[in-house]
Amino acid sequence: MQIRGVVSSLAVACLALGPLAFGCDDGGGDAEPPRFDAAVVDGGSDGGGGAGGGSGETEDRLRLSYTRRIQARDGSPAVVDMMVYDFEDNEEYNLTGGEGVVDCVTKICRLNADMTWIGWLEPDPASGGFQLRVAPVDVVRKVVLTDQVRQVDNGVNDFRFTTYQGVPEEGEEPRVVELIVYSKGQAQDIDDDIDVRASPVAEPDAEACADGAGLPDCPSFVGAINTNGGFRVTQFGSLLILIETTLSTMTVKFNNVATGAQSTIFVFGQAMMTGSQFDGRQPIGFAPDASYLAVFTRDELVWRLNVLDARPNAPEPEVHPLFELESNPDGDCFRQMPYNFNEVRFDPVFSSDSEWIYFLARGDCSRSQANETPTNRDDFDILRINRDLGGPVENVTGNLRANHWSNHEIGDFDLSPDGTKLVFTAPRPNQATDRAIWLIDPETGAYDCSRGESLPVLDGRERCEFIASDLNDAEVVLRDLNFHTVQVPVD
Repeated sequence: MQIRGVVSSLAVACLALGPLAFGCDDGGGDAEPPRFDAAVVDGGSDGGGGAGGGSGETEDRLRLSYTRRIQARDGSPAVVDMMVYDFEDNEEYNLTGGEGVVDCVTKICRLNADMTWIGWLEPDPASGGFQLRVAPVDVVRKVVLTDQVRQVDNGVNDFRFTTYQGVPEEGEEPRVVELIVYSKGQAQDIDDDIDVRASPVAEPDAEACADGAGLPDCPSFVGAINTNGGFRVTQFGSLLILIETTLSTMTVKFNNVATGAQSTIFVFGQAMMTGSQFDGRQPIGFAPDASYLAVFTRDELVWRLNVLDARPNAPEPEVHPLFELESNPDGDCFRQMPYNFNEVRFDPVFSSDSEWIYFLARGDCSRSQANETPTNRDDFDILRINRDLGGPVENVTGNLRANHWSNHEIGDFDLSPDGTKLVFTAPRPNQATDRAIWLIDPETGAYDCSRGESLPVLDGRERCEFIASDLNDAEVVLRDLNFHTVQVPVD
């Protein structure tokens, strides 16, 4: 099994011990500043779920997960399931349908990176919040092992999966444990903290945990955030991003989930000021090569992309101004494409080599009265920019600006690990309440028409749905797209 992202021992030591550790620097000295470097190594997993095979030869399969919501037009309760498409088999299947065990309706259900675990939140009458539950997935038989469901915790607000990779000793393989990171508790006011906790997804050893063992083997507290803060997991499972906010600042930290050590990366804004628009839900992502973070901020009524060195006490980030907010008194929509938007949505997505940062932009510029021919749709496009911010912002989807379905109202998107496939959700032609999945080549913008017929267009560019559902008596919405690389036994 190929495990990506083992954090170097020097970086972990610097994160745990701080700049006083030998070979570490706080960014102000002459020593070479430590980075959170990544490597690619071969190793096995002792924390996976229902892989479904023995110890024989395996192969990687590319799969796409998404949730499907079916709302009958007669008003009966909606049905929401986790769906999976296998690119090798050209097969779409329902992972959670029929059993009634996995709750994708109430709030959230998610799969981990290699699709061996599923987690979900369901109502918790005792706390008034939600119970976090997990179950292993058999990736060969394509089923959830519902007889192995376990409750991780209650009073949970949100969760993410990640993979902990221990730093191997020379000649040894790294230890790999699947973790789930989640926020727990309710803040009464802006200054109250919300716990961030982590736990192995597999049932922990109760005796070892009773003796005081911590992560990655036993559940543990890993940090706290305030009401407007947030957390992000990384593919480097030993590192967690914590975001703390005040009225005028946003502090980005790394937390070592194994040691509990924290290191401040950067503080945006200025303390003791007012009127900040920082928020822990703003788009933030950690590059696959572990060298930088992409942080989108909306301070001073302007959206900006900040590329920030991934090391303690990082220097000032490289900054690329994008577009004005809708509330900017200087006005918006006056810059040329692709800068005439006013919002960035969702966390960024990176190319596997970390060279490109992809993000979803939204705006109402085509609706604006300042536009000579206003449309009836908001503007949505997936944009990208090189990591050094030296080149222009490129428009990947290149949507039309017209009163037409091909002016896609994009819901969410993801990029395949090899960078050759980009998927997004958008309304179906002439069925605005239904959403389909569309697949394009991010380099050329060409739509994949292998699973759908070419649709009427205005500009001669062939467009085709990739995954869609035809139900006359119900609305069907596909969302929450995620690519997965799954290991299955070789036939």
